[in-house]
Amino acid sequence: MQRATHSLKLFSRVTTTSARQWRCHLHTVAASQRATTTSPSMAVWAVAAGFVATTGGYLTWKNTMHNPVLAEAKYAGTVEEPSTKLSFPINLQTDSDWKRLVGLGPRTVSFLGINVYVLGLYMRSQDIGMLKTLKGWEQFDKEEFLSKETMAMTLLEQPMDVTIRIVPARGTNMQHLRDGFTRSLLQRMRDQSHDMSEEKEREVMKAIQEFKSQFPLSNVKKGTEFVFTKTRDGGLKMEYEGKDLGTVNNAWLAKNFVMGYLNPTTPASEVARQDIAKGFDTLLNNKDQ
Repeated sequence: MQRATHSLKLFSRVTTTSARQWRCHLHTVAASQRATTTSPSMAVWAVAAGFVATTGGYLTWKNTMHNPVLAEAKYAGTVEEPSTKLSFPINLQTDSDWKRLVGLGPRTVSFLGINVYVLGLYMRSQDIGMLKTLKGWEQFDKEEFLSKETMAMTLLEQPMDVTIRIVPARGTNMQHLRDGFTRSLLQRMRDQSHDMSEEKEREVMKAIQEFKSQFPLSNVKKGTEFVFTKTRDGGLKMEYEGKDLGTVNNAWLAKNFVMGYLNPTTPASEVARQDIAKGFDTLLNNKDQ
């Protein structure tokens, strides 16, 4: 009980400070928006360096959760997220591997309606094909995937790369993004604390601190690229604009970073989660795209 109380106090201190910083940032953004509502919009962000288009061109579609991005993306080189106009490559190269876009969507601050960033989930095509050999994945059931954590956790326990590509929808800084990621990890830790030993809890806290330390103190421009990969070895590899920020070799952190986007209770983006589920359904059940 004493250990749990200490952990919750630590969680409260971290999240209170982070939330205060984030609110200040959002008020600044909102004020900036009000001051510039009559200005013409900036040009649409070009595709990040390193992308190789398969055919070129863009797709547009209606901005609804039930009309997912991937469903219309079979032959295009990129897809455009409609609410932010940010483009994502269908095929993404990380290290020597090419990965396929499964689904994407915006992370939105609901009470202000501000899009913070867009995220996309990528996997190697051969690994997607191997999912059918896993228990619970033999016949992909989208509703089962969306209603419970079981299928997503089964996926993340495999020796497969799962990549989350994140592109900011507005200018920000590393600290704000880092603190948002950290809050998600701390919340996941708190939710699981009743099943953690004291030693496991210390290991997780050490991994979270290491994760935080990888972010340099700098501004982040709209349209730049973060790539986070849960590696087949079980670590979390972090990159920004093609630069390696480091790898946190902790399996809990790697899995739970991705689960921040796949869990059914408090996903960072429900739109992205729905689109990822639709993408798996399309790819694994051979539905027309």
